[in-house]
Amino acid sequence: MGDFGTGASQDRLGMLLRSHRLDRGMTQEELGAASGMSVRSIRDLERGVSCPRISTLRLLAHTWQLTEAQRAELHRLARAKRDGAVALRDGAAHRDSGVRP
Repeated sequence: MGDFGTGASQDRLGMLLRSHRLDRGMTQEELGAASGMSVRSIRDLERGVSCPRISTLRLLAHTWQLTEAQRAELHRLARAKRDGAVALRDGAAHRDSGVRP
């Protein structure tokens, strides 16, 4: 796990995941039991410490019975989060190599 960027766009995914969980009246422990995920993984996703795999998004969407539009929004935010992390990593690599991006 690592820092997957900073700023509002990177936090939106975690906030949305938390919102879906709370809208269903679930604790992190209850979501863990329903989905088979660890509470630590759920906590890390909600805090933006980690970025979910596609299989994790599918699992959560199935557990919560999300609509196609809700699923698409989760995937869009996860893709933006991953893209931001890659850009940060690539920028650091260029900086370390002395090459300008």
